[in-house]
Amino acid sequence: MAQRESEKAQESAGEWQRPELEGEGVIDIDALQVQSDVPSTTRQLTAHWAFIFAAVAVVASLFHLYTAGYRPLPAMEQRPIHMASMLFLGFLIYPAAKSRLAGNPGITDVILALVGAGSAYYLAYNYLDIVMRGGYPTELDIVVGTIFCLVVLEAARRTIGMFLVVLSALFLAYLFFGPSLPGVLAHGGFSYERIIRQMYMSTEGIFGVAVGVSATYVYLFILFGAFLQKSGTTTFFTNLAFAAAGHSPGGPAKVGILASGMMGMIQGSSAANVASTGVFTIPLMKRLGFRGYFAAAVEAVASCGGQFLPPVMGASAFIMAEYLQVPYAQVALGAILPAALYYAAVYLQVHLRARKLGMQGLPRDRLPIVRNVVLSHGHLVLPIFLLIGMLLFGFTPLFAAFFSIISVIFISALRAHTRMGLRDIVDALVLGARNTISTAIACAAVGFIVGAAALSGIGLLMTQSIIGIADGNLLPALLLAAGASLFLSFGLPTTSVYIITATLAAPSLVEMGLPPLVAHLFCYYWGGVSAITPPVALAAYVGAGIANAPLMKTGFTAMRLGMAAYIVPFVFVYAPALVLWQSAPLWQVAVAAASGVVAVICMAALGEQYAFRALSLPKLGLLLVAVILIVAPALWTSVIAVLIVCGLLGFEYSRTRSKTSEPAANTHATD
Repeated sequence: MAQRESEKAQESAGEWQRPELEGEGVIDIDALQVQSDVPSTTRQLTAHWAFIFAAVAVVASLFHLYTAGYRPLPAMEQRPIHMASMLFLGFLIYPAAKSRLAGNPGITDVILALVGAGSAYYLAYNYLDIVMRGGYPTELDIVVGTIFCLVVLEAARRTIGMFLVVLSALFLAYLFFGPSLPGVLAHGGFSYERIIRQMYMSTEGIFGVAVGVSATYVYLFILFGAFLQKSGTTTFFTNLAFAAAGHSPGGPAKVGILASGMMGMIQGSSAANVASTGVFTIPLMKRLGFRGYFAAAVEAVASCGGQFLPPVMGASAFIMAEYLQVPYAQVALGAILPAALYYAAVYLQVHLRARKLGMQGLPRDRLPIVRNVVLSHGHLVLPIFLLIGMLLFGFTPLFAAFFSIISVIFISALRAHTRMGLRDIVDALVLGARNTISTAIACAAVGFIVGAAALSGIGLLMTQSIIGIADGNLLPALLLAAGASLFLSFGLPTTSVYIITATLAAPSLVEMGLPPLVAHLFCYYWGGVSAITPPVALAAYVGAGIANAPLMKTGFTAMRLGMAAYIVPFVFVYAPALVLWQSAPLWQVAVAAASGVVAVICMAALGEQYAFRALSLPKLGLLLVAVILIVAPALWTSVIAVLIVCGLLGFEYSRTRSKTSEPAANTHATD
């Protein structure tokens, strides 16, 4: 059945071929973006409201470009102005309830938009006056600060959902009711004025690291991604992926992995990446014969992995470098091998699924030709190389992002069919602002958590609790840190995920003796997989909406496909040479890499219960034993695991070959 569906898909593949370009082998990406019943969470503004939104979004994007490339502002001016624009735009397009998606903003939305923007801008406008009085708040400051905090919580409810609001409220409640709590949870208590001052008027609350990152790195790199999208770089990535993998078994699914990974490393959100690339990869996978839930899960896992992939890592690479006080290049290079293992595991599992179902790839004559793709759109990748080069040569990330964005306009003009006109530039400026709103508001809400942790010392308490429960044993500490990172990250954008885990979970692992970069990457991975882990698997649910597939089935399928994201962190904790390969001895790097490759093979085969043929339960048990041995911190266990896997795969391959050759021998004898 799957084979017949596959053949039918190959026959219909030509529908997506642009007739006038058939000889050139170029896939029409616009034609692939078929109509899908994707549930929208934002309003589609019309008439003067659309103009107002676009005008404010353009001004916001130009402001961030100006401060990044020409005149940086003090933190307590830059961050409030950033939040003023994000809150204003957010209340215009995010309704109070899903039932109010239709139509333009109501009077309540407009009031909240103006109050949110005004209460944020109040801080920037009075910045010098507040500094001159040593940060001491007036009664008006407290009133405006209270209003601002309430508006931020309402904006977070609309954009992210109740989970982050409840979590923020719990941390705020802890500041108020801490003196009444028992034992080590108790603290001396804080006045209302002190709490509002911490949250509103300092760089340790709402306008702390999280919003600081949103106002700089996140906005600029999301804007960079918007310019790449409007210039046609998405077309280049997708056609290159088609040319590389479209002909192999399950080709469109592999195309989705490659294309989503390339765009995901720049996007700041797994869910946003699914929404932008899934509209053409998911329908194509379904045409080939993949079930809707599986196609959506592949896209979600590929987009999630983009957040682990250098050079940008969803902007988290730069935050991690600041937290750890190390060069950016050290973070980016350290993250390469774990990310490669992640994608190898997903790619191999999709390949095994296609083999198991007997699927074929798309016909080569219906696929792009690498040479034509490179000649047609290859110049569009130059801004990315410029970005990487500037970062490696020591330019600041903001300066590099600024010049990379400007370069997109000039480099796209090298060919007439990719040249960006004024409309494209304006659309990119608007798209960059629109795509930043949810991340910015999430970062503001995260400020309540970070601010409460700094004021009360609960972060230190959590570190001591994990160490105490683990009782000096690394594995229990890893399991506790992994669980805490996963729980605290449900429903959050990538940058918020990292900031929370770096504040509350990673310090405990550093105290246990792990290298700081390894500890932070471990918690970052476990926070990042919240995007594909039910019950709040946002990336998987966005994909399910595009595929019209069951939500929970899609989520659990994504969890199985993304198994590498759960296992690879344990691999590089016990084999830190995977992350610290620049300074580790060569033999340690070789052993760590070999162990990682074997772990990838085991996870893919376990996920599909298939290698060269279906695997029996005892053989699956052997693969599970091999994974456990690889994670174990000893060289001899890794060697045994490699021998087990090589022996099992060799046996399966020989049995498959012998069964394939038997019919041929019998036929020859009959003849």
